[in-house]
Formats: sequence, structure tokens, C-alpha cells
Amino acid sequence: MKKTFLLGISFVSFLLHVGCQYRLVKPKELRTDLLRNSDHVKLNGVVQELMLNNEILSTNKYEISKIQTKTPLFNWVLDHKSKQSISYQLLVSSSVKLLNKNKGDLWDSGKINSTAFSQLYNGKELKTEKVYYWKIRYWEKEEFISEFSEPKAFVIDQNYASGKYSQETLLATEQKPTLIKKNNINYFIDFEKAAFSKLKIRLNSSKNDSVSIAVGEMKIKDFNQIDSKPGRNIRYYQTILKLNKGSHWYEIEWPNNPKRARNRFMIEMPSYIGEVYPFRYVEIEDYEGNLTEDDIIRTDINYSFDENASSFISSDSILNQVWDLCKYSMKATSFCGYYVDGDRERIPYEADAFINQLSHYAVDAEYSISRGSMKHLLFNPTWPTEWTLYNILMAWYDYLYTGDDRFIVKYYDELKIKTLLDLADETGLISTLTGKQTEDFFKKLHKNHWGKNNNLRDIVDWPQAQPPGGYNNLTHYIGSEKEYPGENDGYVYQKYNAVVNALFFGCLKIMEKIAIDLGKVEDALLFKKYYERVKIQYLKTFQEPSSGLINDGQDTEHKSQHANMFALSFGLIPKKNVDPVVKYISSRGMSCSVYGSQILLESLFENGASNHGIKLMAAKTERSWYNMIRYGSTITMEAWDKRYKPNLDLNHAWGGAPANIIVRKMMGVEPISPGAKKIKIHPKIGDLNFAKLKTSFISGEVLVSCKQDKNSFTLEVEIPGGVEGYLILPAKKGSQQIYHNGNVLDLKTRNNKYHLEQVYGGKHLIEIK
Repeated sequence: MKKTFLLGISFVSFLLHVGCQYRLVKPKELRTDLLRNSDHVKLNGVVQELMLNNEILSTNKYEISKIQTKTPLFNWVLDHKSKQSISYQLLVSSSVKLLNKNKGDLWDSGKINSTAFSQLYNGKELKTEKVYYWKIRYWEKEEFISEFSEPKAFVIDQNYASGKYSQETLLATEQKPTLIKKNNINYFIDFEKAAFSKLKIRLNSSKNDSVSIAVGEMKIKDFNQIDSKPGRNIRYYQTILKLNKGSHWYEIEWPNNPKRARNRFMIEMPSYIGEVYPFRYVEIEDYEGNLTEDDIIRTDINYSFDENASSFISSDSILNQVWDLCKYSMKATSFCGYYVDGDRERIPYEADAFINQLSHYAVDAEYSISRGSMKHLLFNPTWPTEWTLYNILMAWYDYLYTGDDRFIVKYYDELKIKTLLDLADETGLISTLTGKQTEDFFKKLHKNHWGKNNNLRDIVDWPQAQPPGGYNNLTHYIGSEKEYPGENDGYVYQKYNAVVNALFFGCLKIMEKIAIDLGKVEDALLFKKYYERVKIQYLKTFQEPSSGLINDGQDTEHKSQHANMFALSFGLIPKKNVDPVVKYISSRGMSCSVYGSQILLESLFENGASNHGIKLMAAKTERSWYNMIRYGSTITMEAWDKRYKPNLDLNHAWGGAPANIIVRKMMGVEPISPGAKKIKIHPKIGDLNFAKLKTSFISGEVLVSCKQDKNSFTLEVEIPGGVEGYLILPAKKGSQQIYHNGNVLDLKTRNNKYHLEQVYGGKHLIEIK
């Protein structure tokens, strides 16, 4: 024992002597071209307990998430105790054996001096349809070096040059029912939540017989019975299943929706999965056998989703339920591998995808489904004017969250077209009604057919349509919580519209940022010139001088919630007018749709009205997220209630704004440099007693916990290794002191807030008392 101890001392002394000391912490959460699971082997969506290798690959039996470039991007995460890596070494090998010997026969990067935790491949040319392996280690100061990470496998697709982005194959997960109720020879089955799924049942019969099988999204209130007439687009399906003698498994065949099948923009399910159907409940009638939970399996289909990437709880139980609803919605609606509008059409729409993207990023650090959706939408645009502009917002957030500029580099010229500068006139504002929508304009936008239906039309919010039958029964369609029918707060459409031009202004500012980061200085100056001119003309055209509020258009005095919240959210309201605008949009309640709520909540949280924003998210009114839960849906709905959109469906991710608002605005956790290398943490929890969040970036997991009373505020955070945090905390009234991990800080407040910069990886306790 003594000899062993001395040998250990000698080894450590040797390492110190040569200036190198191994630590036990390895890089983790490796990604290949943004994919977390490039090494997964699946069969019909089910993950197999198999190691990806060339033999497995050659069978062509399994689904592999293949890389769509010969120069993939590699990402990794550092341990949270690491303040800053100063360099790293990356190895890529043709075999695990070579990699285990620390030999990169395809690429040994050597020691790269950089604080980044991503690297584009820069070795020998990679072949397609061959398994490769990579791993990484890093240095923190010269004397500290990590062990190498575990290896990660990947395959380059033989069709890598087709222009696709690397995306994962869909995941199939078997679920058992949470409730089985038997009534004589009938069964009622509940899976607790709706999902896009397949269904198989094991049934036993002593003769050739048949049973009735029904599935649905809704049940009749207070009864264990599926609602067979839930309304248009709320799913219910019944079929007769013929039984064979003996015990057999039966898979239910889903109907083809004729309306969807005729739509060429619909996203088809891949053949290895087949058709899916959204349902929560199952009924089996006229079955004389016994049925247990082992006899019925629902196979849920979704994109890769890490349940542990996020969590949230607060002192408001309704807010907690809303979070759970919105988080699950991101998982459930990812069933086809793209951001689609729901089951009614299964079509990607830009505004839907924008809210879906932000909310997906908030609940899971997954970026490839967004990138595939972005590419699709660039070349398959929809009709609303504003929707075109959302391409730019999506591209920016993709870059901000991933740190990967390949999308904005490749499609920079397309994004310039999507600014709609072609619709601007001498005023600097844009309009769809000035004769500038030409055939050449449509071709540039990739509109597919010349004609009236190709025209861009201002949407503001949806639906715009008046209730069926006109104004004969407005009370039913409006309810008591808003003033106007439709979802645009009585917006008066004009030649120049305030909502469209606010979004136009915001996108020009983002294009300036993109141009700067891509080194396009002249373009950046032009975009700056454009948006400065737009702001001057915007206020001149739309702002009422006496009140500071924004009119809907140039020749109307009507002031909608939408005109004012868009102007506020995109930074068009002068500082002196912010308070009256906030007061006005707050007075309108929830006069916007589930889509508009994204902009409403952002404008409130960013302009001192966080408490009102929290109350809207946790409201129990009809126009609230709690109403979706009360209605019986387990996925966010297309509208607040069937009253406001009779053809709604129960599976629209564009209704999930609180998922990202709680993370980005209420808990205030956002990236402020590409790849979340630097993050902001600025909690705005209003009157809540406490709130606790876990969220994840490509750079690692962030934990934030706040609690407060009238005299103190406490913030606990955990920041990923190599990430710099910028903390902003509220300053309470009266004499206070601020402590960081027990040490007094000499900080002065700015605008009634404490600002702590350069807070690095690890756990931090901030107390204000």
C-alpha cells in the first residue's frame, strides 16, 4: 500500500513538473451538425440498443440521422465548474479502435487556441455512407486539461448535396394507458394526454367476430365517453375491426383526410412511420374479453425531445399548469419533423413557426427541426405580408441560439428580399396597395403561381372574418372580454398599416445586425439608413401627438391593441410615450389571438409591466391558456375558445407563447451573443413569491431560482462552464446591501436595478436585503 501511495505521488509530481494535470471532468453533450443523436439506430422510429457501425449501416434496415454536409459542425458542453476553456483538441477517426488510442487518422486538430465550444470539420475529405467517430478535450489554463469526451458516431448522407439540413429521424415511443374503465362489454381508455400516434390492440376471440374501435381528442364532460361530435377539426374516428379466432395484435388504420391530401403544401409523414392520428381517448365496444394495460399500446411520434432539458415551478399553480401545457405542446406537435400549423392542415406557416421556434428553444435545446422548417418556408411562402418578415426573425434567433452562421451566410440574399423593401415607396413605409406587387416581385419571393391569390395581404391577427351570419348574434362571438369580433381588436385596415410597418422596422434592425456579423459593412449602413427613415415616417404617420398612442393607419383615429403593442415591442415608441402606451395595451386585456399574445407579452415584460404579463398568463378567463386546459385540451389550441374560431383544432403550437415568455422574459434568461456564449439573466417575477427554472442552451444547462418578500430578493443561478453571465436584479426600496456568495458587493443601482457583469460558470447566490 505504501509503495502504491508513493507511486501515486510520483505520478502527480511528474504531471505538475511537465505543466499538465488531468482532471476527471470530460466535455459532454456532443453534437454533430447540431444533432444530439447522430449515433442513434432506430427501427420504425424505435431506438434500438445497437452501436452504430458500418455493419449496421450496410444492412439498410435501420433509420440513421445522417449528416447533410461533408464539413459538419461539432459542438460540446463544458462542466459548469469550468470558468473558461482556453484551447481544445478534436479528433476524427475512421474507427473506434483508432479513436480509443487517441489517433485521429482523418483529423487531429492539434491544440486550437480558442474559447469556443464549436468547430467546423477541417480534415481529410469524408466519404458518404461510412461511419466516423469524433471526440474532444479542452484546456482551462495551461496546467489543467480534461480527459477526452466519450466518442460520437456519425454518417454523411449520400445525398448530402441536395440542400437539406441535418435533421433527426422521428422517434416512436410506446405508451400504456393511465386508465381503463370496463362497463359490461365496453371499455373506455385514457392516455392522459393527446398525442399524434399509432394504435395497436391485442384482442382475443373464440370465433370470427368484430368490435367497434373509436378514438378521440375530447370526452363528454363528467362521463367516461368520447365526444363523437366535438366539432370540425377536433378529431374523432370510429371503425369496425374484424377479429380472427384466437389472440392477435391489431393495428388501427387511420383515415386519409381528403382535404389535407389535396393540399400540395402538406408535410407528409415518412414511410418508416406511416400515418398518425391525434387522440387521447379510446373506446372499444362489444368486446367480451378482458383487456389490461398490456393489451393496448399507443405509439407516440415526435421529434427528438429531452424532457430533462427544462422545468419550471412557481408560487402560482395556474402558471405552473400553463407551463406544462405549453412545454408538452412543443413535443407533441413535432410529430412530422417540421413546424406545422396543427393537424387541420399540417402546413408550415411563418408566424406559427416563429412562436414554435422560440418556445421549442425554451423547453429543449433542439435546433435542427427549426432549421429544416426555415429552409422550407424560404421557398414555400404563405400569403400574409407579416409572415414574410418572420423569416428574418427566425434566421436571427437560429444564429443567436446556435452560434452557427451557415444559414444566414447561405441565404443572406434571400433574407434581404424577405425584408419587403421592394414594397417601400418614397416615404420609406411599405404597403401592399401601391401597385408594387409585380410578377417579378412574386418570383423573387418564390411565390409559385402568378395570379390574384399570390398577392400579399396584411393579416394583423387571425381570424379576421366576421362571425357567420354577420352581426346578428355578436354577443356569442365576442363574449364579455373584448369589444370587437374577430381577433384584431377592430383594426381599421388602411393603405399604410401600423402593424406591418412596425414589424418591417424591426426586421430592418435585425438585418443590420446580421450584416455586421457577416462583415457586410455597406449593407449594414444601408439597413441603418432605411430603418431610421422608417421610424421618422412611422411616428409622423401613425402616432397621435396628444396621447402618444398609435393609430392603425394613416387615415384613421382607431387605436387597436395590436398597433400599439407591435410598435412598443419593436422599439418605435419614444421613451416619453412608453407609459401611456403600456397603460393602453394593458387596458385592452387579451384582445388579441393566441398568436398576438406573443407580441403583447413581450411588449409588457420589456416595458415595466411584468406583473400584468404574469396575470395574463395565469388568468382563468375565457381568453386564457387555463381555458384551454378547462376546455379539455392537453396541447395548446388554435384559438382561445371554439367561440372565437369554430373550425379550430386542439394541437397548434402557435398557442404556446408562455413557454418562451416564461423563460426569456419572466425569468429573463436569453442569449446575448451567438451560441449563448454570453447570456443575460434578468428575472421579472412580479408579485410571485418564488419561481424556479431550468432551461438549456447549446452551451449547457442554466438553473435560475428566485424568491422574494417585501424586504429581500434572493437569486440562485448555475451558469454553464465557459459561459459569461450578465445578471440584472431589482433594487428594493430603502437601504439595501447586495451579496454575492456571501461577499458584500460595492454596486450602485442603475434605473432601480443592480447589474452584475462577467459572472462565469458555476453556482452563484445573490442576495439583496
